Amino acid sequence: MRVRTLVLALALSGPGHAQAQAQVPGPARSAAQDSTPTLTQRYDLEHRVTRFDLPGRLDEISGLGFSASGTLFGHGDERGQLFTIDPATGEVGRGFGLGPTVLRDDFEGMAVAGDRFFLVSSKGWLYEFREAPQGGSSPVRITDTGVGAGCEVEGLAYDPTTQSLILACKTVIPAAPEVRLQWIPLDPSAAVPPPLDIPLDAFAEVGLQGGVHPSGLDVDPRTGHLVLVAAREEALVELDGDGRVLSAYRFPGHRHPQAEGIAFGPDGLLYIGDEAHGGKARLTVYGPPAVEGR
Repeated sequence: MRVRTLVLALALSGPGHAQAQAQVPGPARSAAQDSTPTLTQRYDLEHRVTRFDLPGRLDEISGLGFSASGTLFGHGDERGQLFTIDPATGEVGRGFGLGPTVLRDDFEGMAVAGDRFFLVSSKGWLYEFREAPQGGSSPVRITDTGVGAGCEVEGLAYDPTTQSLILACKTVIPAAPEVRLQWIPLDPSAAVPPPLDIPLDAFAEVGLQGGVHPSGLDVDPRTGHLVLVAAREEALVELDGDGRVLSAYRFPGHRHPQAEGIAFGPDGLLYIGDEAHGGKARLTVYGPPAVEGR
């Protein structure tokens, strides 16, 4: 059985979450007995490196991802169209579309594996394609993963260690008190492993008695840890492969009220994309803690 270490960015809002919020004021205590640095130790989540307001065509930003060449892409919610984003300025380029006419679906996440791009719909339909020239279009292959029969999908990442895609369930069907992650091997002849179900009771040690609703994810290339973001909550939670909670962090002041996209850049920075949520969509960048004396 493979070992999987997971990090989730979660939220602590809504009825019944007051106790959890009170117990996670910024960096939370750790339940881990592991020497591996946590995400909250490796990144200064109290202070962003920068933040950009994005133009209207990306108000419904639902996912982020870096290509093999280091280009940052973002995609919308209802149209199969990717836009380039300059991580230094926040400028949004023309990007490209899927198919001769732009496909429509409820797109909920993206992943990049080498030169292969993937989008996933809320019902588990997987769209595979290649990067196309700016303003152009790319042929697309559509596959039903079958995951949508058991959950509402909202999040997609590529795991290079297992050469698999990882799908996150925002809601398990029928309703169940757990977080579900599903690995889908890129090799179509490989067996699909059973989903990893993490009971909500596993979050209690760091004060997370409330619900968890993932909305995006990515794999940290430096550690292999998996990071999810959740639009309903504003926190970071680290789990190991057994679903054990290792550490937690809550973003203050509605800093990420509608986080839908997350990506680790080749520069080692952490990128989080928020939908407009009544204002403008935003791209926020986090980096490592400052070193004293510099």
